[in-house]
Formats: sequence, structure tokens, C-alpha cells
Amino acid sequence: MKVITDITIAASVRWALDKLESADVQLTLKKNGLLNAQSYILNVENGVVLEAADDAGFMYGILDMADAFRKGEELKGGKVTPYLPNRGIKFNIPLDARTPSYSDASTSATMNIPHMWEMDFWHDFLDRMAENKYNVLSLWSLSPFPSLVRIPEFPNACIDDVKITARSFKAELSGKNIYDEDHHGNLITVKKITMDEKIRFWQEVMKYAADRCIRVFLFTWNLFVYGTEDSGYDLTDDQNNPVTKEFVYCGTKALLDTYPLLAGIGVTAGENMTFNGSSVDDKTTFSSTDVGFIRETYGRGIEDYLKEHPERDITLIHRMQMARYDKIMEAYQDFPGKFEISFKYSQAHMYSSTKPRFIQEFLEEKAPDVKVWLTVRNDDYYMYRWGNPEFAKDYLANMPVDCLNGFYMGPDGFTWGRDYIERIDNKHPLFVDRMWYMFKIWGQLSYNLDLTEGYFKRELQARFGLSHEDTETLFTAWKEVSQIIPELNCTHWHHFDFQWYPEGCCMYLHKPVDKIVFANINEFVECGAIPQGEYASAQEYGHSVVNGSSCTKISPVSQAASMIKHAEAAEALLGKLELVSSDKEFQKTLGDMKAMALLGHYYGLKEQAAISLAIYRGNKEKPYQEDAVAKLTEALPYWKAYSAKSVASYIPQVLTRLCGKVDVQEFDELAELDILLAREG
Repeated sequence: MKVITDITIAASVRWALDKLESADVQLTLKKNGLLNAQSYILNVENGVVLEAADDAGFMYGILDMADAFRKGEELKGGKVTPYLPNRGIKFNIPLDARTPSYSDASTSATMNIPHMWEMDFWHDFLDRMAENKYNVLSLWSLSPFPSLVRIPEFPNACIDDVKITARSFKAELSGKNIYDEDHHGNLITVKKITMDEKIRFWQEVMKYAADRCIRVFLFTWNLFVYGTEDSGYDLTDDQNNPVTKEFVYCGTKALLDTYPLLAGIGVTAGENMTFNGSSVDDKTTFSSTDVGFIRETYGRGIEDYLKEHPERDITLIHRMQMARYDKIMEAYQDFPGKFEISFKYSQAHMYSSTKPRFIQEFLEEKAPDVKVWLTVRNDDYYMYRWGNPEFAKDYLANMPVDCLNGFYMGPDGFTWGRDYIERIDNKHPLFVDRMWYMFKIWGQLSYNLDLTEGYFKRELQARFGLSHEDTETLFTAWKEVSQIIPELNCTHWHHFDFQWYPEGCCMYLHKPVDKIVFANINEFVECGAIPQGEYASAQEYGHSVVNGSSCTKISPVSQAASMIKHAEAAEALLGKLELVSSDKEFQKTLGDMKAMALLGHYYGLKEQAAISLAIYRGNKEKPYQEDAVAKLTEALPYWKAYSAKSVASYIPQVLTRLCGKVDVQEFDELAELDILLAREG
């Protein structure tokens, strides 16, 4: 490979060029200031000429060329402009047991604490992000300051070394007690490192991210002061404590001063603050109080820092969670820096409707010039590999692009670090490497929405060395099983991750119950459909049958039949692939699809039973009750086969947002009791 250029080759471009090292091509790089940021034009008519306006455009163009060569394709010319300018990952970062993130009371977080302090991890992770065209890494923490920065005004409020705890967790949904006195007394050091070394480490991480055209943001939920227990400053999680207020303000300034590559800070007037746990009727008053605290700490910290460093480009992103838009904008009307709003687009379940309507009221209320970020939460798939480009394309196409700055995608209940859930020979690859197809689908399409299904088919063919026919079979089977949970979630909806975990058919019941429970047939009967949508729940449909009225929404009858149809179609296709390849990843991928097909049968039959039981409870006609019993009896073997396969392939995990360990096989007896519940009526 030969490169001809008159531009200075940045580290990001050099890294991409290394992937073309063995290619037989002469490449000319040409600066074109008329192009949009991150865009490129590839011309292959008279030699290979790549035009771009910035390093990101050159890097993405070269990466696309390298992909084409890797797959044995002929280079095609054309222009590519990013569909969304910012394509991010939401990463709840387990820095230390003493400074936890929201999902740290979990197996995945505990196991990943040491990896957060390994440069090799970040090199690999950031490389994967860049390869798939993600350009924003958002790191989320309840209390980041003590692990990341020295605060001149609070020199003792920082911690050396990296520690985990030998005690188990029992966290509250508000984030309280993820770290307490019991944990404090049972700490284990997993890495010896000074505070100055920590700072240099994260400066290097951010530099490496910049060399992959990735900006780093830091998000907090508020209000927590974990990690300051031994500081001697009497810091508390009370926003009326003036010392706490000064600590957060000074910590914000210190973060920006310490990390010149930090692109911005995201804030939430949310957890463990005044409004948390209060009634919606009180939201106006509490929103004003909590937003005011955030403005006087994080907001003032950024404002005062910018007075001293006006050349710095810093963005403050304020989440809408537990706050009112008018109160936020009132507080920041005189804010001098970049100010943007973030909205939780699909609540906790992005795998549901491709056109969620939760944001509509906010879009009507917000000012036209206010830019919006979407939090896209994936708390549906922790175990099983998902893959449906058509779903992702529809979802992205339906986003309110005109006012959108971008999105960040990820879970609250799981840590996307190294994989400690799959049972694999004591090796722990990146979680995003196991979920490579999902990761690629969302990253590539959010950059280039014009990519066709053929692009992803060629990826599968190259990955597994398949024939054209086998590739078509695999692609279609993966699409089929990947529609099951989204279709179920449209009919059987809960806003929050703790209320519904579809891979486990379970939920956490909050106070006073305080336990993980199996989502039994009663729950399926009573659960509503996704709000503001076109879907009817089992109960809603049952009422229409009992009352003799028409159901104008998409009925759960059709949704249940569709789930079963997806399962059957996938099983027929998977039977053709059994002997195609002995590759371990290929076989694990097939195994995941088989498991999801089993779950599709189970959920389809259970939804049918819920419909019949809802009708029976309204009209007391025995045939409906008998049908419910029959459907649950038919469903039971599918559940048991699914749970056995899940435990054989995946290690049961403590999940923070479910406040305990989820072992799906322990629900087998409860699935049997569903039949008795239906007989009870």
C-alpha cells in the first residue's frame, strides 16, 4: 500500500492506514474543506482518492476500504455523510468498590473493577468503538471524584489503590448502600496505584480515545459522596450541606483542569435527591430544588472554569430524569457554555417499539434550538446475542433527527467490560466482542443509515467463512429470533429495568416485598402494553372480547402468534446449519438462537394463556380457562428447556437493578405453578 498526501497524518488516520498495510493499492488523501465533519468521498475512477474535511472522515473512509478488502470486495466510490453526528456508548464504570457506579452491586461490575485500570482493556475497547464508528464514550459514576482527581480545596478526598469488597451486595434502587460500612471493613486491594498514577492513567485513556476520534464525557446521577468517608471533611449526601455543595463545585473545576480532553459532563437531578421516591404531584417543587443544586455545583463549576479558560470546548448535558424541562431551562438561561438536554428514549427497553412515543410531549415543549441527546437503554439482552439490522434501521430512522445531537446506548443493570457471564474456558473477551454483531449493527447504521442488508450478510459470511446460501440462512434465522423480545415488550411493558428482565422472565418487587419474583401468569394478565402506542395488552384485549367491543390496536393475539412463528421459522433454518461449521463462536451463536427460539415458544404460548385467562375472569366461561391451562401446560417444557440451556451456557449473575442473583432454572417450579394459578381462575 502506498499513500500520497500533502496533509499531516494524525494518529487516528495512521492507525486506520495500518489496516491497509497489506493491500495492493495506491491511495491519495485529499483535504476537502467543503465536506461535513466525519464525511468522506471515495473516488475509484482514476486511482483511489479519499477526500475528507477532518481526521474522522479520513479514518472512517480508510476503515471502510479495509473492510471491503477484508471481505474480498471491489472498492466502490461514493460519498458518505454521518446520519447522526454523535454515536455513543453508555458505560457504567466500576472504578472501585469505594466509588461505585449505579450497576456496581453486580457480578459483572465486581469482576471488571481491575480491568478498568488496565490500558490493554481500553485500547481494545476504544479500537472496537472506532472500528464500528462510535465516537462518544460516556462514563457513568455515582461518585467519580475520589477515584479520578485531586481537588485542591479537598486534598484528602481522593483514594489511592483500587479495591473490591469481600462482602455481598444488597443495594437500593436509589443507589444508596451500594457501598457501606460493612463493605468498607472488608476491602481487598486488587491494584497498587497512587492518585497521581491514576490521573496519568485516565489522561492516557482520553488521549487514546482522541486518537480514535472519540470524545469522552463523564456522567453522574447525584447525590452521592462515596469514597470520601475517611476524608475528614464531614461530607454527606445532603444537598443542604454547604461542604458537600463546595466539594462538588470544586470537584467539577478540578476534573476539567486535570483532564483537558474531557469533552463534557452529564448530570442528573435524580437519584438520592429530594424528588427521589416522591409523588409526581410534588415534582414542580422538588425539581426546582434539585435542579438548583446541580446548577450551583456542576453548572457553576463549568461556568467559572470557562471564565479562566474561554478557549475550552465543554458541553454540559442535563438529563430530563426526575426533572421538569421548564425548571431546567430557567436555571440555565444565563449559562455561558454549551448546554444540551438528554432524554431516556425507550425507557429501559430499546428492544420494543421502533417508534417509542415517550419523547413526544417533551419535543412539543422544548425550544426549537435546544439540542437533544437520547439515552438508549439496553436492559433486555445480557446473555443472548441479538442481530436484526432491519429493526435497528427502523429504530434509527424514527428518531427525531432534526433536533438530535446524538445518542449513547448501553445498560444500567450490566457492565460492558470483559465477559464474565458466558461459560468459556476461563477466558474473558470483551463483552462487545461476544456481542460483535449487535455492536456493529448499531454503530455502522447510526453512521451510515444507507447500509443494506447485503452489508451485514457479507460481514457474517466473512466472519464465519460461510457459503452464500448458508449466510442467507444464518442472517434470516438471527433476524427471526431477534424479533421475539421486542414484540413481547410491546405487548407486555414495564418502564424500568428492575420491573422487567425478559431473558429471565422476572422482576424485582420493591418495598415492602423486596425480592426477585418470577413473572407469573397473573402478571402477564395484568401487565399493560407499551404506553402511547398502537399495541393492546392481554387484559385490554380481554375486556374488548367480554364487552363485545372492537379492539382497534394491534392485538396480543397477533403478537403471540408472531412470536411463535418467529421461533418456528428460526428452528427450521437452524436445522440446516448444524453441520456447516465446527467453529466455536459459530456454534455458540447457533446455541443462542436455539435458546431464544425456545423462549419465543414459551412467551407466545404464555401470552395466549394470559389472553384466555383475562377473558375468563371477565365472563367466567370455562372454555377460556381450560384454554389457558392447556396453553401453559404446552408452554412449560419450552421454559424448562430454555432455563436448562441458559444455565448450561451462562453463569447466573447478581444483577444490581434486580437486587440479587438471577438463576432462571430456579423458576422452573414457579412456571409449573402457573398452571395451578390458571386452574384457580
